[in-house]
Amino acid sequence: MGVARRILVAVDGSTLTHSVIHTAIQEAMCRKAELHIVHVIEKEWVVPDSEEELAIREEEEEAASFLSSMKAEVEASGREAVAHLLRGHPGDRIVDCAIDLDAELVILGSVGKSQVKRMISGSVSSFVVTHCPVTTMVVKPDTKSHTG
Repeated sequence: MGVARRILVAVDGSTLTHSVIHTAIQEAMCRKAELHIVHVIEKEWVVPDSEEELAIREEEEEAASFLSSMKAEVEASGREAVAHLLRGHPGDRIVDCAIDLDAELVILGSVGKSQVKRMISGSVSSFVVTHCPVTTMVVKPDTKSHTG
């Protein structure tokens, strides 16, 4: 028996997240692949004081809850999914996770940050496309529904 095929889908909670998950489900069905969902908490914490520690715990709980809801969405379609909650630079963590899993495909959305944040820190999807050795699919917003 061959090595299991794996697809990594990165979710960030943006308006595009459900489209990204739906695309990943379709690809996993077509490829008969395992689906792995990754969500990255971007903030890096230094030694936190008690107030920061509470904020960290809250953020991690929210992220875990969001990731759990994405896993449930996949499982509602009849597919299984493995959830990965990571911390750090989203682009780096997504690339590392894809390599570690030996994924054959990475799927992520093209929007997630505001225009200003994107200009300052760069686009995660652009970073992943540029740095990931794995084939990467970028899901874009449906612009047809926005035309008058």
